[in-house]
Amino acid sequence: MTTIRINTSNRTNTVSPILYGIFFEDINYAGDGGLYAELIANRSFEYFDPNDKKDFRKLCWETIGECDFSILTRFPISSAHQYYARLTGGKGCGIRNLGFCEEGFAVHPEKTFRFSCYARNASPMSIRVRLVDREGTVYCDKELYLVRAGHGWTKYNMSLTVSGECKHVYPEILLGREGIIDLDLISIFPSDTFHNRPNGVRKDMAEMLQALSPKFMRFPGGCIVEGRSFENMYNWKDTVGDLTRRRTNWNRWQLEEYQLEGCSSQDYFQSYGLGYYEYFQLCEDLGAKPVPVMNAGMTCQWHEGLLAEMDSLDKWIQDVLDLIEFANGAADSQWGALRAQMGHPEPFGLEYIGIGNEQWGQEYFCRYEAFQKAISQKYPEIKLITSAGHTVEGKNFHTAYDWMKANRDKAYAVDEHFYKSPEWFVENCHRYDVYDRTLPKVFAGEYAAHTCGSTKDRENNWYAALCEAAFLTGLEKNADHVVMSCYAPLFGRTGHQQWQPNLIWFDNDNVYGTPNYYVQKLFSNHVGASLVETAMEASDALDDFDGELSCTLSQDGSHLYVKLVNLSEKKEKVSVVTDRLPKGCTLHELAASPDAVNSHAQPTYIYPSTMTLPLGKDALPQLTLPGYSVTVLDIVL
Repeated sequence: MTTIRINTSNRTNTVSPILYGIFFEDINYAGDGGLYAELIANRSFEYFDPNDKKDFRKLCWETIGECDFSILTRFPISSAHQYYARLTGGKGCGIRNLGFCEEGFAVHPEKTFRFSCYARNASPMSIRVRLVDREGTVYCDKELYLVRAGHGWTKYNMSLTVSGECKHVYPEILLGREGIIDLDLISIFPSDTFHNRPNGVRKDMAEMLQALSPKFMRFPGGCIVEGRSFENMYNWKDTVGDLTRRRTNWNRWQLEEYQLEGCSSQDYFQSYGLGYYEYFQLCEDLGAKPVPVMNAGMTCQWHEGLLAEMDSLDKWIQDVLDLIEFANGAADSQWGALRAQMGHPEPFGLEYIGIGNEQWGQEYFCRYEAFQKAISQKYPEIKLITSAGHTVEGKNFHTAYDWMKANRDKAYAVDEHFYKSPEWFVENCHRYDVYDRTLPKVFAGEYAAHTCGSTKDRENNWYAALCEAAFLTGLEKNADHVVMSCYAPLFGRTGHQQWQPNLIWFDNDNVYGTPNYYVQKLFSNHVGASLVETAMEASDALDDFDGELSCTLSQDGSHLYVKLVNLSEKKEKVSVVTDRLPKGCTLHELAASPDAVNSHAQPTYIYPSTMTLPLGKDALPQLTLPGYSVTVLDIVL
């Protein structure tokens, strides 16, 4: 048996209050077709082929009956929405939307949706909006009268109530009489978005994030920030203001080179309906600090590696300065006024910004320094995060640390990424024990245990999650210097992913957490403000605890959190002895065979068990830790 003695009166190290967070990247349909609650794919007929080989303007749409369905550009809603649909035909003909991944969307009895569109009609007209499955069953049928006739665009809104349950329904828009009608920005949202935001996010997916109690959210990427060309780069200014002013961008992850066998994503775009305002708003709703990542004037160095010339960086630098004003500026400032106009007069309280994603080398650091100089001069309170490249070893990684040694005050933290084998995570539990505390702090911005080299075969199995848990104990013990951490990627749409493993999986109706998710949840919901002194004593050498642990104490000293990761297949007997008599203790435990996984069919196959431990003579009972397990004790003092 191993005895763990804990001295709560000796606080040995501080724990960052924002240690555990989330990283949202628009990959695997995480944005459009995922978290963003819009249910109409290609709602503005703006999809396009980045290779200019096909006409994508009608992608995700098909005609019904004898309908002349054409795409026009003569009198658009705005310069950002230059295309619109014209329907010509008789009563009952029209168009059908296939939904994201041609899967439509799910409906349940009495569930309501908000339909809206922009329409233009020269003579009085009506349309019928129907929700129909592939067998012809109608779940909703409602008529909308277009009361205004003329040459201008009018926005219409209507509520839809569903009469049954179906996994895949497809919205239809049918002409109510013979005639001609122009349509644009056709939209259907569930009425119950997260926090009931009109242009909000999917409730069930956001609630999974809320359950993690994230202290920050890094967004919107990731490689999506860099893009594959200057036009494809992520520009936050394209994503704010009225939806009619937000341009559509193609998603780099739609490219054929990223597709896994059996998966396709030609309809994967960025409508930018989920934009920077919505990201800030989601952070606020989750109680998480926003951590936007901004382009450093560089496209992805893995591919084209295009660089903005040093003497033309002002545009990119000004974008960051303007973003800070948008987030934090007064409601009468230029960009603060736009934030207020969008419905949030109070500042969002932006504190952290990442400059570049997975960039490396001299070409990056000379650009980073230009950003840092301008930002720190105008907004010295903003904490800047620099990049250590795409991995935590090799020439580029060491170059980053050489730069930091010469520029210790030019970054708050450095963003380290590691996608490694499960064994690597165990071997590197003590990686940060010897890091130089005079250098910028560490942001473990992207990590995940990869069970094999082939993307399509990597699994979110229990062994990967267990090894990550061991690694996280090392982060906690060095959380004075490792101030932030987040798993990546966050979301994956089942059957349409470009990358795996992912923390959370979803389809058009359901969402489930992986074993990795439940490890994150246990750790992020049970972390104190400081480390306390611990000592382990084994009754004999054969009883040595084969695992990792961390012990943290809440700021007020009322809760002691003990995390025990048993990496062995055998059971471990453990006795926890504290210097203060416990008043109560709740035990949370995860245990499974190494290859076990969760799935849509069994979403909680691996799920934490919880029990209240009885106290014997004011002491904790002896524990038997299952093989391959994570145990968290919440001890009330």
